This record gives sequence, structure tokens and C-alpha cells, in this order.
Amino acid sequence: MRLSLQQLETFYWAARLGGFHAAARHQHLTQPTISARIQELEEQLGVRLFEREHGRCELTIDGQDALVHAERMLQLADEFGRLGQRRDPMRGLLRLGANESTALAGLAELLSRLKSMYDELRIELTVDIGAALSRKMAARELDVAILNDSANARHVIERTMGVSNLHWVAAPSLVGERKVTPEMLASLPVITVSQPSSNHKLVMKWFRSAGVEPQYVSSCNSLATILQLVAAGHGVAVMSPAIMRAEIESGAIQTLIVKPDLEQEKYLVAYQVERRGEGLETVVRMAAEILARNEVVIPPAVYGGR
Repeated sequence: MRLSLQQLETFYWAARLGGFHAAARHQHLTQPTISARIQELEEQLGVRLFEREHGRCELTIDGQDALVHAERMLQLADEFGRLGQRRDPMRGLLRLGANESTALAGLAELLSRLKSMYDELRIELTVDIGAALSRKMAARELDVAILNDSANARHVIERTMGVSNLHWVAAPSLVGERKVTPEMLASLPVITVSQPSSNHKLVMKWFRSAGVEPQYVSSCNSLATILQLVAAGHGVAVMSPAIMRAEIESGAIQTLIVKPDLEQEKYLVAYQVERRGEGLETVVRMAAEILARNEVVIPPAVYGGR
């Protein structure tokens, strides 16, 4: 009996989601169906793919190797299924997503340059937090996105432009001393982008690396609003100075010097695999150049590719 795409898909989702029950929910199948497909696949391959214990399943060494091959085969199957749908990726509708840092410091220039280069391109724009954009990429609701959060989907290609250029910022009236530690900021109002954003995770990881929990954490999905609150002295936040140059120059906001250093996030351009081509490579290069020039992104040549 030959291997089937159904078996490979079931194996892929069981491995990615960490269990047969989760794979069953995702594929809208019963758990016994999932178990039967995995058992058939193991018998055909002659290896054990999962270690099953206490309702959980973990990949064996053979299973880890098989997952790499399964991802390749499923990606090829996706591409094969779209052979009749190929078109110029830079003509017609392009659904473009961007996080707010990009929107505030470079998106307008990127749109203008794309429209001047590709006069048959229509752009439908979505500005949202990275976690939401990554979900939309995984669900094929966007064609291209500029973000920090990986979509972690086999049909999405991700190119790293560099890392984010984030700093703790505050009004001098709230934080007079620029050199600060987690202990010093923990008692102040902290404002983050709403969970499950990478911004919130980064902030909490920084405090917890020092064994500290901030006392007051507020959340907001608008960087522009966070910026206004910080400038008014209502809290401290982790943001890119690129979106607050006027406030920094006027003295309304200052960047803080912190120990330990913030762990900067990867900045990505993600796109659907069927969109790949020279046009999308142009988008990647253009976005990287604009965001690096505007100091939203620190390119690999500067941070060393760490």
C-alpha cells in the first residue's frame, strides 16, 4: 500500500500540535481515525513515529526525521495543486499586512514605491499586531506581511530583515534617571501591546530575567496611543525610537539605558509560497532597506546575525 497525503497531513498536524486529540480537532476528524492513520503510517514505514504516554505524544528520533520529509512532500503537493493558478504575483490584488511600527515609520514610502514600479498592482492593507498577522498568514488571509511573529506554517516563506530596534522609553517627569534596572521600573505603570503580542512577551521576559514582576501592567493595541500615554508621563513602555523622533527631540520622551539588555526580536517579511519570485524578492529588499534607513530594523551587518 502506498503512502497517502491524508496520512502525511495527519502525521504533520499531530506532530505540530502535540497530540492526536488536537490533530483531530484541527482536521475535523475523530480521534480513532487519527490513531488509525498514524498506526497505518508507522506500519508502512516500519518505524515508531511517536512515543505515547499519559495522553501526550512526542516524536521519536525517527518521527523527527519523518516530519522533515513530510513537510517537504506536503509543500510539493500544495504547489502541484496550484499549477493552474500561477500568475504574476505583482499584478492584481496583493493583500499586505504590516505591524504598527512599520506602519508608522516606513509603510507609506513602501506603498508609494511599489505602486510606481507595478502599475497593475492593487494593494489591500491590514495593520495589526504581529500575532494577528501571523494567524492571517497561516490561514492564507494575507499574501505578504511585515511582522515579528513567525506564522510557523509550511506554506509560508519567511525572510529575516534583521532585528527590531526597541528601547525602554519614558517621560523625564516619570523617570529622571536614564540608567535603570528591572527593579527600578517594576513599581511604575508599564504599558505593553496586548497579549499575545511579542511586545508583551518581551517586556515580561525582561522583568522575569531579573526575578521581578511589574506591579502595574496596562495593555493597548495602538502604538500611537501608547506613545501619547508615555509622553504624558502615564507609564513606561518598550517601543522603537523611530516612531517618536519628534517627542525625543523635544524632550517629552527619553530612551532609557537598561541592564540587562533587551532581547531584540527578529523582523520578518513573510509571504505565501505561491507568491515567491523576483517581485517578492524586490518587496523583501525594499522593505529591509526602508526600515533599516528609518532605524526600525537593525540589519544583520550591524547586529552580527545573532
